[in-house]
Amino acid sequence: MTPQTPWQKVAWHERRSYWELEEADRSGLREALSIEAAALARHADRALEDYANCPGTLDGQLVNGDMLATLLPSLRRNPTRGYEALEDPAGRAAVHLNFLGKRLRDRALAQIRGGRVIIFMGGQASGKTTSALALGPAFGAVFDAPHTDPEGVAFLLGRIHRAGCREVHLAYTDRGPEDSLKAMLARSEREGRYVPLDRMARAHAWAPHTFLGLTPRVGRSLQVYHAQMDEAGSAHITEGRDALGSVRERDKPDESAVAYRLQTAYLSLLRNPTHDPQAWYPRDVLAGLNRSLDAWRRGEADHLLRRFFKVMAERSAQAGQSPRGAPAGSEEDPGPGLGARSHLSHGES
Repeated sequence: MTPQTPWQKVAWHERRSYWELEEADRSGLREALSIEAAALARHADRALEDYANCPGTLDGQLVNGDMLATLLPSLRRNPTRGYEALEDPAGRAAVHLNFLGKRLRDRALAQIRGGRVIIFMGGQASGKTTSALALGPAFGAVFDAPHTDPEGVAFLLGRIHRAGCREVHLAYTDRGPEDSLKAMLARSEREGRYVPLDRMARAHAWAPHTFLGLTPRVGRSLQVYHAQMDEAGSAHITEGRDALGSVRERDKPDESAVAYRLQTAYLSLLRNPTHDPQAWYPRDVLAGLNRSLDAWRRGEADHLLRRFFKVMAERSAQAGQSPRGAPAGSEEDPGPGLGARSHLSHGES
């Protein structure tokens, strides 16, 4: 079993989102991330070697920007706040990481010398990374990102072909918004990383259209697959023209419709908390997600979030448990002491 980090030991109901910190603390975290990211960019070769030595990167051949960000020490100390800070336009770390990501892409392509490439695309939490790690060893370079912007995908394909790679595969992992929301929340417990609901809606809505836009390329230069994921994560896979046909025939709601479904499912989760302590979600993640709701739904969400944690606290007291499902103060859960300090600075949890 992987040992818990100090961040994971903070009681779930005591965690605080980056957006709830005082501006001085937010500024300090942004500055730390920027300094660290700039240092990585200056020593890119060394940074990419460190990335290649990280588990889950396929020896550096998996091109994944979220994984690349874990090279930042301040992000590793508290991933939820770290990823949130990278989203803040007031910070500069993302600029340096973008540069490093391009170097990672070029390095992966250079090392395979015209070998096989696979691109995974689809909305967030649709199963791309799981599929990439399972299938990636059969390929030279593996690109793992939503890839839902048509121009961005076209540029990447051009870059791959210019590198001499003539066998390119592209897999669209397709999971419904509600199931993706559940998967994203489950991932947030393990990795501390969540996806704002507005961005999630955009990617899920655009993905099928971007995939179909590749129709003229399908053939000898590009092989495509459509992996329809069920709630358990199993996939029904079609390929080639059959893959295009299955996407063409499936319902393709627009961004506003997907956003409504995601937000409704999220509010339902807050409105009807489960009795299982192991299924409760960290407070910082929920607070961050509330910010990504449409303005007219934020008031209700904030009210539900306050009620949600009140209910959790009552159930915990009755069961002699903390909201993480372990006795407060145990080795698994240090109780509110550590969490009570967690809102004071970004490095303490």
